[in-house]
Amino acid sequence: MGKKFEEYKKSNVKIFGFSWETKKFFLTMGIALGVLIALVALTLLGVDISWYGVMIGLGFLSALALSQQLFKERDLSSDYPYTLIWWIFPLSIVGARIYFLIFDGSLNTFLDIVRVWDGGLAIYGGVMGGFAGLVISCLIHKVNIIKTTDGVAPVLALGQAFGRIGCIFGKCCYGVKVTNRALQWFPIALYVHGDYHYATNFYESILDLLLFMGLTILLRKVKINGIVTFAYLFGYGIIRFILEFFRDQAQTLYWGSFPVSQLLSILCVVAGVVGICVLLLVNNKKSANKGATTKTE
Repeated sequence: MGKKFEEYKKSNVKIFGFSWETKKFFLTMGIALGVLIALVALTLLGVDISWYGVMIGLGFLSALALSQQLFKERDLSSDYPYTLIWWIFPLSIVGARIYFLIFDGSLNTFLDIVRVWDGGLAIYGGVMGGFAGLVISCLIHKVNIIKTTDGVAPVLALGQAFGRIGCIFGKCCYGVKVTNRALQWFPIALYVHGDYHYATNFYESILDLLLFMGLTILLRKVKINGIVTFAYLFGYGIIRFILEFFRDQAQTLYWGSFPVSQLLSILCVVAGVVGICVLLLVNNKKSANKGATTKTE
């Protein structure tokens, strides 16, 4: 019995290429499940729980846990995410808030930025703010920025998947009304504010999860620095560009008569395509030069 217990302690749980010590994994899962059950119980008892905030928190925690292993794929310290999070977390919230207020036309005083409890956060603003925090941290600690963005990109997509589940609870970021009764059921539609709307928040959550999986595989298989970063820009840009056609106008920020997120999505797609092409061309040129040098020798 003692021998089996020792073997159990040394064993690992492996999921999608990620590995954790069995004891720590089940302990963490047990605590997380206990907290979720407690929150559900409080909600049923009438306590107002911000499930949007809960999902955002879960997204950040999941990203932190997984990025430790992903950073190793770019020869970065597995401890660095713990330093990085102190810069990314606050600046991503500030960025998301400022972005929303600017394009919503409701930025009047500094206090408007602080009042996050009033609602109003935008993912693109959060990505920009988080990127600013990443750059600052990398410059301070002398860490390669491109390698770091490669390690962060997959878990960023995962965090966004959690965030969109939070949008379901927060009853935001939904689509246009669904008038066809045959389609008025989840996951096609959500009942929000007295009407059925396309569940664009749920669609994006699933697509972001698939993007996370794809970027993780790419990070492990392709060792070209920057390729995962540009793949994220391309992938997420495509997702948002398409889904914006189905978003309810009341849930969309505009620049003039154009949806801001759709315009930014186009820029992301273009940047992603150009970046990937340049990286592949440079890498092929290096490989060709290396092969020619080897033949000469």
